[in-house]
Amino acid sequence: MRVFLTGFMGSGKSFSGLRLAAKMGLPFIDLDDLLEQRAGMPITRLFANHGEAHFRQLEAQLLRGFDTLPMFVVATGGGTPCFHDNMEWMNQHGLTVFIDPTVDIIARRLSKERDKRPLLHGGDDLVSLIETKLQSRRSCYEKATYHVRQTNPKQDMVRLIDALLQQPDAF
Repeated sequence: MRVFLTGFMGSGKSFSGLRLAAKMGLPFIDLDDLLEQRAGMPITRLFANHGEAHFRQLEAQLLRGFDTLPMFVVATGGGTPCFHDNMEWMNQHGLTVFIDPTVDIIARRLSKERDKRPLLHGGDDLVSLIETKLQSRRSCYEKATYHVRQTNPKQDMVRLIDALLQQPDAF
């Protein structure tokens, strides 16, 4: 099984993905971490030195390299599904899950990480910035095979996602 976890930054893709992969006995790949390794620099520096367009091109190339792997759980970057027809590609090559926490949950998670997130730089109110960026990406995220809404930060997202994937029609 190939599983692509999608959603806004701070939605818990990496956190849930690592645990989901362990539960399912599958390899786990964090696309952002892999991209940093391949580029030899943090994403913030990649953005600063080469711009978002270059970053998105590298991201799409790296993503398409997974077509030879038979089984995995991938945590994608927050913008991954929204560029270069990546969501369509992921839907054709596996199951996609949109992890969708409330804006308040996302803001709490990201409040101390603004300097590590190039798209959150600036003096704008964090909640407003998240709402604006999330709204622009929502239609892309909603093309996922599955949509898991999180309204409580204590919800066991791994259990919810695993239950969805274990349904007979998930294959």
